[in-house]
Amino acid sequence: MKKIVLLVFAITSFTVAKAQVGEGTNWLKMGIHGGLPVGDMSDISSFALGVDLKYQFLDTDSFAIGVSTGYTHYFGKEEGLFEFADVGIIPLAGLFRFYPTENFFLGTDLGYGFFTEGGEGGFYYRPEIGYHDDEWNIYGYYQGVSSDGIQPASVGLGINFNIIQGK
Repeated sequence: MKKIVLLVFAITSFTVAKAQVGEGTNWLKMGIHGGLPVGDMSDISSFALGVDLKYQFLDTDSFAIGVSTGYTHYFGKEEGLFEFADVGIIPLAGLFRFYPTENFFLGTDLGYGFFTEGGEGGFYYRPEIGYHDDEWNIYGYYQGVSSDGIQPASVGLGINFNIIQGK
């Protein structure tokens, strides 16, 4: 049932976002991010590294919406006799951005994070703050997944390369 709700959310978000596109700029964003695990995750993981794929519909000077996915890999720690397993997350999320100035942005990705190991997943969230240029973005983020079991979270930096889809 969760997967059906998520699929309906994704299709609806894409349809609503596409309907909002007028004479604005659309961006395909591809990038990488790296961070340090926080909370309980820092006990079992030493580093998080991932890739991003986003499509952003920018129809106003100040707000943008879109869709976001990618992959984040949490590398398990080895401590003494214990070796902790790696954990992977594949998010499917809506993207929301606010641009108070031309180059500065605040935003979040909200959706569902699928675990590649050890469970189904949970509510995915990733607030970001960064600098936007026509060709690239650099940003700081906090990423987390709220679930019944493991709750991976990290804080880090990322960079996206932008491909303009229309102006």
